[in-house]
Amino acid sequence: MDGTDIATRMLHMKNKILIVEDEFLMLSFLRQRTEKENFKVDIAIDGNQAIECIDKNKYDCILVDLMLPFVSGFELIAHIRANKQNKETPIIVLSALSTESTIIETLSIGANDFLKKPFALNVLLTKLKLLIGGHNLLRTA
Repeated sequence: MDGTDIATRMLHMKNKILIVEDEFLMLSFLRQRTEKENFKVDIAIDGNQAIECIDKNKYDCILVDLMLPFVSGFELIAHIRANKQNKETPIIVLSALSTESTIIETLSIGANDFLKKPFALNVLLTKLKLLIGGHNLLRTA
């Protein structure tokens, strides 16, 4: 099976993502738009719910806010990287905390990308698809 066959197959399968966001309007908006793009979406409104989801499910990508109740986004990233089934899962951080040191810290502890809130939705969707596409190609190789 060549790369074209794999890419075609990936277009027809639903990729499973987890959105971890405590702001209801942002969470609803992200869920609606990603489902419209044919993603299978799980949601968590705090760090504890996110840990439960991560421990039970395998994801193709995880979107993480940094400022979460109970377990911070930083702690959550560390948990994802220590989790057997999701340790290689791409992580995109979505946060209003966007100092240079914050971005460097999130990337150094295991995030794959960082988008400052507010962000352009089409940029997020493009990054999401690219990260998942690259991740799936590596898994099937």
